[in-house]
Amino acid sequence: MFHAVIAKKARIDNITDGATRHPREDLVTSALFGTVTFLTPPARQAALSTLIGHKLPADAKVILWPRLAPCAGTDGQRTEPDVVLEYPGKTGPEYWIVEVKWGAALGDDQIRREIDAVRDGGCPKGALPNPPRAVVGYTLLGLEAKHTKMFDRARESCPGSDTALEFQSVSWPDLTERLRALTQAKDTDPGLKAWADATATFLSCTPQGAVLGKWPDLTVPPAVTFFFDDGTGCDAQ
Repeated sequence: MFHAVIAKKARIDNITDGATRHPREDLVTSALFGTVTFLTPPARQAALSTLIGHKLPADAKVILWPRLAPCAGTDGQRTEPDVVLEYPGKTGPEYWIVEVKWGAALGDDQIRREIDAVRDGGCPKGALPNPPRAVVGYTLLGLEAKHTKMFDRARESCPGSDTALEFQSVSWPDLTERLRALTQAKDTDPGLKAWADATATFLSCTPQGAVLGKWPDLTVPPAVTFFFDDGTGCDAQ
């Protein structure tokens, strides 16, 4: 999908607007997180760290859309976060949740429900081990102004047991800039550099990820004096 959009063979709005059975967030999630699985472990660790706005301590397993059984207080609703990253921690596996938004709103208590489900919910398909699980972080990727109030409320409402849980939010323009910086680093892995370049170029072709370019350097002309036919003059500075 990246290359079709970049080459103007397809428009991202046409792709996503026609995605009735597969919401636009799922297509973008697949394009971003599905492709990192082809990178080497160190490159994948760097790519995921860039996507979630947090430096991961190790390479992570990418789990897309795990279906989690209802937890207490969820009114019997199943929960399906977009991405769960699993990586080794000091005392066992640790988990980082990523929710991807491509213009859609956050659901009521969506963040809290996802955290509770990944920590305590059963996973019938076996994508995650049996609970309880150590959830250490949550990233909202695709943050917009309309998400800020609910995101801040979720962060402030975490009970004492979640004091170590870190929250991050990344807007699409911010991600575009971070990916561009990654491509310019001298020691960047070639595969990682190619992935970051394709991803940044893709995002810059979309309304969500476009970034205003740098203003050109302006040269100030020297001071001059203009004279008119009546003999008067004025200085331009």
